[in-house]
Formats: sequence, structure tokens, C-alpha cells
Amino acid sequence: MAFFLNVGFTIIEFIGGWLTNSTAIMADAVHDLGDSLSIGSAWLLNRLGRKSADTEFTYGYRRLSLFGALINGLVLIAGSLWVLSEAIPRLANPVMPVTEGMLALAILGVTVNGIAAYRLSKGNTLNEKVLNWHLLEDVLGWVAVLIISIVLQFADWPILDPLLSVGFTLGGCRN
Repeated sequence: MAFFLNVGFTIIEFIGGWLTNSTAIMADAVHDLGDSLSIGSAWLLNRLGRKSADTEFTYGYRRLSLFGALINGLVLIAGSLWVLSEAIPRLANPVMPVTEGMLALAILGVTVNGIAAYRLSKGNTLNEKVLNWHLLEDVLGWVAVLIISIVLQFADWPILDPLLSVGFTLGGCRN
């Protein structure tokens, strides 16, 4: 369920980011595309990881779950580099996003990522736990978008949008 929620929401984010002209939302769309790939691969690799040992893999297939965690990390690094390449030029020439659209997407983002995080909170493997932490971080990111979209409704500070994108990226690199 978390996979399908993320894929569906990623499509909504790409469309919404384009319509609102928000680098923060487009950055999160790319980020959530990576999440979708990570969740899908984690599910598949966890499923394969339950296979018992055989003559070829005498210790079994459990290490595939760790491979899923590695894939998740690599996707986040690649996404972070893309976000920075898009957001940094906007710092010099900020453009006001459509704040009403940002607000609606932020509410949807908190809801969708919150449901996905809740669904994964019952996981037992390291990979499931890492994905859950990641989704909880996404919820907090959407709370930040919600706050910025409200501020932008009352203040003409378009630089907040690319600053938020850079902040998300640098915060994600810290993890």
C-alpha cells in the first residue's frame, strides 16, 4: 500500500509542482519518485529475502534486505544532487509559486506520507525501519511546505521556495 500511495502521489506532485511553479514541490516529486523505487525494491527484496538457504546461497537470502537499504541510500544521493542543481539558480532569480496550490499539496502530502509511514511502522527488518524513518521525515518536510505556503500567502518572499528546496536537500544529506 505504501508503494502505491507513493507512486500515485508522485504523479500528483509532478503535475502540481509544474502547475504551481514550485521548486520545493518538484524537488519533493523527484524525491518521492526515488522513494517509490526504494519502497518497491524493498518489498521485492524483502520477499525474496525470506527464501531459505540453498546450495548456491548457503546463508539464505536475508542479505537482500540490506541491499534494498543500500538502493534507498543511493537514490537519495542522486535525488539530492538533482534538487541542488535546480534550486540554487532560483536563489538568484526567485519566482513566486502559486501558494494556494502549494497549500493544497502540502495538506495532501502530510496525509499520504503519514498513512504510508503508519503502514510501514509495523515492519521488523532494517530496511522497513529505514523506510519508515524516511517517510516520517517526508511528513515533516510537508509540514514545512505547509508553513511556507501560508507565509507566502501573506508575504512576497518568493526566495523561500528555493531556500526550502536547498534546506530539504542539505537536511537529507545529513541523515
